[in-house]
Amino acid sequence: MKFSVVIPVYNREKELPKCIESVLSQTYKDFEIVIVDNGSTDNSKDIVQSYINQDSRVKYFWQENSGSPAGSRNTGIKNALGEWVAFLDSDDYWYETKLEEVCQKIDNLSDEYIAISHYEDKEIDGIKVVTLEHGKNISDLPYDELLFKGNSLSTSAMTVRKEKLLEVGLFDTRKDYFAVEDYDMWMRLAKVGKFAYIHKTLGVFSISGSNMSGNIELINNNLKTLVLNHIDNLSIDNKEKLKKIHSSRIDYYKGRSYQLNGQMSKAIPILFHSIVEYPLCIKKYISLFFALLGIKK
Repeated sequence: MKFSVVIPVYNREKELPKCIESVLSQTYKDFEIVIVDNGSTDNSKDIVQSYINQDSRVKYFWQENSGSPAGSRNTGIKNALGEWVAFLDSDDYWYETKLEEVCQKIDNLSDEYIAISHYEDKEIDGIKVVTLEHGKNISDLPYDELLFKGNSLSTSAMTVRKEKLLEVGLFDTRKDYFAVEDYDMWMRLAKVGKFAYIHKTLGVFSISGSNMSGNIELINNNLKTLVLNHIDNLSIDNKEKLKKIHSSRIDYYKGRSYQLNGQMSKAIPILFHSIVEYPLCIKKYISLFFALLGIKK
């Protein structure tokens, strides 16, 4: 089997049908769907069962709630039969040629390539707002770029060789990597093989008011922990300087998130602190200026 599509689910009865149907309608047919239910209490199980009754490629695994999609993805990887694992979050969906075009890309690559990414449309509450050009400006060996410039990849746009996911030790399930465990995975994979990119929109990244992506404090704190841990593991002499620079960079991200959310009382002190920690960045001053004026720009 070429692809195993791993879908972690937790209480997604409204979004799940569109997600599953986007896979079943793919023009490329050599795949299985591995759905891992992370302890849902809604009708997610019944919805999946209705698809199992129609198509034997749909498989369902239930587990106690692990508190993170990392554990669900790991269960999916372990039970996957495909050579490649294509990840899809249960509130996202693909366009119908996604697997076909990923397969064509794989067939034209050497074995040193272990992961494929593509562009996504971003939707907020069902309205398309922008195209996310994942991988547009990063190399096929992107570890340093990911670590020092930030995560430019998305789980639902990533397809990875199963053997490499097992080789790097699956997704990290520690609590302080929650919501950034995918970023950690891409960096660890970047150490063992090359990435390839399809500069075409093949799916949709969907956000609603209830998405965990809205938790600014948690996500940015965990992001800082992750980046500083990776810097600590580098074999270089200037770790402390790098940690200060990139801790400041993530504080800037946090401040900007609050600013764009209209929470200026939180944004201003964080942006100011980021400048104090590392002042050599003009965009920090611009953001602070607009925040002081109450502008969400």
